Parts: sequence; C-alpha cells; structure tokens
Amino acid sequence: MKKFISILLAAIMMLSVFAGCKEEKPEENEPPKQENEIVVAPLQKSFTAIIYDDGDNKAFWEEVKFSFESANDGVTINMVITKDAAYEVRDRILAGNSPDFVFLPLEEESGVTEALVKDKAMLALTDIESSAPDGAFDNNICKPYEDGVSYLAPVFFEETGLIYNKETLSSNGFSEPQTWDDFISIAEGCKNKNFEFFTYAGSEPDEFVDIFAAALVPVIGADETAKLFAYDEEAWENENIKTFAQKIEKIIKLVVSGSSTKSKEDTLSALKDGKALFISGTVSDLEELNKDGEKYAICSYPALSGSSAEIVTFSEMYIPAEAKEPELAKEFMKHIYEKSEQPSAVFAPVFETKSAENETLSDEFCALVVDIFKGDVKADEFAKKMLEYIKEF
Repeated sequence: MKKFISILLAAIMMLSVFAGCKEEKPEENEPPKQENEIVVAPLQKSFTAIIYDDGDNKAFWEEVKFSFESANDGVTINMVITKDAAYEVRDRILAGNSPDFVFLPLEEESGVTEALVKDKAMLALTDIESSAPDGAFDNNICKPYEDGVSYLAPVFFEETGLIYNKETLSSNGFSEPQTWDDFISIAEGCKNKNFEFFTYAGSEPDEFVDIFAAALVPVIGADETAKLFAYDEEAWENENIKTFAQKIEKIIKLVVSGSSTKSKEDTLSALKDGKALFISGTVSDLEELNKDGEKYAICSYPALSGSSAEIVTFSEMYIPAEAKEPELAKEFMKHIYEKSEQPSAVFAPVFETKSAENETLSDEFCALVVDIFKGDVKADEFAKKMLEYIKEF
C-alpha cells in the first residue's frame, strides 16, 4: 500500500560557545552530537468519509478504517457512520464542506445521490474499475451518462432470490424450485394448505426486474438479456418474454390476496406469520429474519429452463466533485474491495437511463408485471406494451 511520507529538515541549535568559557566535552560513553540531523516524519493527511449504516455493518467499516490507516502512515479517516448519512452528505455539500467519500444505499429517501448525478457533480472512477469484480461496473447505475464513464462504484454485493420457511417447505414434500415449472408445481401443491405459496410487494415491485432477469439469463444468455434492458426492440420480440408472462398467469390465483398493494415489510410479515411460503428478498433480509434462529433460507429465482442463475445486487459509493482529497478516497475504495467479499454470479441488470432526464422504464416494466398478476394485462400483450413504451421513450 502506498505510504505517504514527507522528509522534514530540522536544524538543531548549536551549542553556544561563549568567550572565556571552555568547550564542553561529551561524556565518555556519549556519542558526539551532530550539527544537523534529518528527521523523517509521516505526512499528516486526513479525509472525510460519510457512511450509511443502521448497525448491521458498523464492525466492517471500523475494521476497514483501522486497516487502511495502519497501511498508510500519517493518514486519518474522519469517518461518520450513521443511518442519517444521506442528510449529512446533503448538509455538508450545501455548506461548502463536501465529504471526500460517500457510501449510501442504492435507494435512499433524501435524493442527494440522484441530485448529484443530475448535476454531474461526481468524480470519474475509471481508474478503480480493475479493483472490482469483473462486470461490476457494467450497468447504468455506475455509468449514468452516455459517455460510458463510471461515477459510482458498487460495493456490498449480495444475492437476491426467494426466501422461504425451511420447515414448511420440507414438511410438505417440496424442494427448492429450479425452474418456473417447479415453482408452478409447488403453487398447485399449496392449493389445499392453510397458507399461500407466494406474495410480492406490489406497491414497490422492483423485485420483478431481478425475477425477470433470472428467468431469461439461463435461456437466452446474459448478453441477450442485457439487450432487453438497453431497450433493443428486436430483443423484445423474443418468444421467451411471452413465455415468462404465461408462467405468471398460471399462478395468478395462487398468490396471497392483496399482494398488488403490499409493501416489502408486508411480505416479510406474511412470511413470518406463516401466510406465505415464498417471498422475494436479499441475504440481508434473510439475516434479519434469522436473528432468533435458522428458520429461513434463500434460493435463486427460478429459470424458464435449465440451471438457475444467482442474481447479485449492490449498494454504491462515490466521490463528490468538490472532494478535497479525491486520491485518498480512491485508494480507500480499492482497499474496501480488498476487504469485502467478491461475488461469482450474474449482476442484476438494470434498465438503461435516458441521460437528459435520468429516467428509465423500470417503473413501467414492473407495473406491467403487476398488471399480469391482477389479470389486467394478458401474456401476449406484455412484450407489445413494453415495445410501445420503448418507442415513446
């Protein structure tokens, strides 16, 4: 790790020799004093890091701070770890006291990250891409503009998939679904049970982007799936899209009643209360559910056919344009990659941004999936409606 050291020259005061006085001689075992000596001292530098944490990852950040400072003599991180990090970042930037490093969740209510993206007020991070896992920067969250340059860096990679009650699954003779046909078979097996097999957060249905990607990647490949999220009109004519919608139609009447209006918290409650066998979630959700035991497990979303693909999501870190120590912040980012776990799965695709307005068709896509569950959109209309949105977009 690069060390930041400066050589400081200091002059030692000469012993005064007064007229009529004898020159003092060094004692027998004392080495003679030098007129000048070089003192090497570490360069004292610091930078400010604002980090969101609700208590789950505080130990990680404290360890990263300690290891980075230990590897860089004279460098101090002024680290602020708080669940109100977004507001801390906003207030500091407005006051002209920008932090050097920011870590925030992908979706946070203050809108500070979105505002910085719109104002193009972040520094380019191209030179740290090689420190991250392959493909981690290949999305429009990290590259929000048409210049293809990365301005946000992914961190805290975690699997997303179906969370279920292990005892309920095994005691009813079910096993983890690998394909949508497996998933539908479990749904039909739950018909006469005292629980429904699945519920979703219809009021915030972002999960359907990952579910859709997981269904198609094993069949058409990651590159062809990426074309769908890049609004390639020819790609949206693929018959597998209609097949995906048809699979959803087969479980419409087998999900928890009222799912189209549920929140993420509602789905977690449904699972804990035994009203649903499966919900969509992340490894973090699983850890929260298993605080008092190991009742729950997670598996990959089902594929249309073949082996299922693990879909990985991430949070983001960045450097505001007004940072005073951007190079130290970049070194810190590289250090974080060294200390965090690296994924070996498919990164969750995201819909490409229309740069001028920073908009995507994610909301339209998810709303269409909810409409299929509600019976308002038929399977053969799904891709057609998306193509209409794409042409207008």
